[in-house]
Amino acid sequence: MSTTYQQLFSKWATLAPDECLSTERDYKFKLRILPDVEKCNSLTASRLIITENLETHLANRRDFTIQLLNFVLLTIIQHCAARQSSISFSFTELGTIATICNGLRSQPHPHPAIAALDAYIQLLEF
Repeated sequence: MSTTYQQLFSKWATLAPDECLSTERDYKFKLRILPDVEKCNSLTASRLIITENLETHLANRRDFTIQLLNFVLLTIIQHCAARQSSISFSFTELGTIATICNGLRSQPHPHPAIAALDAYIQLLEF
């Protein structure tokens, strides 16, 4: 499962380098903090997301990992709003599916942030 996370974050960093930068290794990503998403004192502030252990962290450090995933979710919602793209979620027994622009659908994922990231990458590729 964490391989999927790494692939999605890596693709995001490749398609939108101003939003998400790979650092040091291919599984560490710096997401630019958006003032509308999180208050900060710097215009260049970023948050480090390490995808290699997301699945392990969900089991052991759930609060911290959920906080990071929620940050990713808010960031993607902000980017969709800036592009005037709607985003919606449906919840199934297989996971959450995100749909952007009434057609770009994610695969089912265990957390809405990863589903949103999957759909958002399709929007960037479109």
